[in-house]
Amino acid sequence: MINPDVYNRINQDIEERKLIIILCSCVIEYSGRSRSTIGLGHRLITIKKDSTLLIHSVSGYKPVNWMNSPTETVAEYAGSDVILYSQRTKKPFEEMKVIVKEIVDYKSYSGLVDDEKLDLTHSEQDLQDYLVKNPKLVHPDFRLISTEHQSPLGFFDMYGKIGDKYVVVELKIEKAGLPAALQIKRYTEWLKTYIGEAHGILIAPGITPNALNLLRKDGIDYKKINVESLDIRHIKEKTLREWFE
Repeated sequence: MINPDVYNRINQDIEERKLIIILCSCVIEYSGRSRSTIGLGHRLITIKKDSTLLIHSVSGYKPVNWMNSPTETVAEYAGSDVILYSQRTKKPFEEMKVIVKEIVDYKSYSGLVDDEKLDLTHSEQDLQDYLVKNPKLVHPDFRLISTEHQSPLGFFDMYGKIGDKYVVVELKIEKAGLPAALQIKRYTEWLKTYIGEAHGILIAPGITPNALNLLRKDGIDYKKINVESLDIRHIKEKTLREWFE
């Protein structure tokens, strides 16, 4: 039986852009370029810091399946299994579900570098900084309590209130897929269980149809914001001046 705390560690390591290596027994379900299912077997799962996901068998040099970056991956605990949901956030649409039955070994590494630099025009941190300065873009009545608010399920990008209702906000700078929808759903359900009146908002430049359907089903809002259209540079310059002052 898999320790239920493992899925929290996976999600945290993904959030921190660590290199993750998992030796496990799993079942793989894939849809996109085709549809396929690979039955139970021991495999090596690698999740890279740029969100690329590779799954290798214990023999051969080619991966049995993979997801190219940009990809959203999220872990959930289901009974005695850990399930990895992975979805490409850009065309062509691809989705993978990895049902992990047993974890033989788990490693994650931070601070690894190579000669290839990751050039991000804007980051989720940039979007978060901008919305902290412009909270009405989240909702006209949104009042920010904190950013990176810690919960047992992970860190809320933004946490605040609309009226008397507590609100968790999840930010994505790429097109949001099913993993992002499941993530904000879990956060919102946790708030409702332990606080009471609560609401969830997912902010992203786009969203896949199945992710949007899931949000609507659970009464969670989706707000479209394209980070490329925001004056992020102005916010960065202002923040830098405030730091020096």
